[in-house]
Amino acid sequence: MRTLPALLIALALAGCGGKEITAGDATVLVGERSSSGADALGGGTLELVGGCLGADGIVVIWPVGTDVVDEDPLTIDIPHLGELSLGDRVEVPGGMVLEHSSDTVPPGPLSIAGVTVPESCAEHDVFLARRGG
Repeated sequence: MRTLPALLIALALAGCGGKEITAGDATVLVGERSSSGADALGGGTLELVGGCLGADGIVVIWPVGTDVVDEDPLTIDIPHLGELSLGDRVEVPGGMVLEHSSDTVPPGPLSIAGVTVPESCAEHDVFLARRGG
């Protein structure tokens, strides 16, 4: 397993730990509690990206408190946004923590924001969402 440089990990200052939720064939990554983070707006249409729940081809580490409420269709409940299913559009604040176009990253799982991004998902760009509202 590899770890991102300290600069990127600073985006996810610790509080409570993150988790990986298995929902059928999908993995939903939920970051640990953070008191800070980037203010970019990310999102798009919810879809599976390398087996992880993401949006518009980017894996998303969802904000703390996000939970799976249904597996068919995959539906999550995001704090301050409500329930969203595959195919719905979403916008969440946060920032990119892995961009393959700007960084050579060796293959393997990735550890960020208290979760382990599986190798199949870490092959894609990764956005770390934070709680809005």
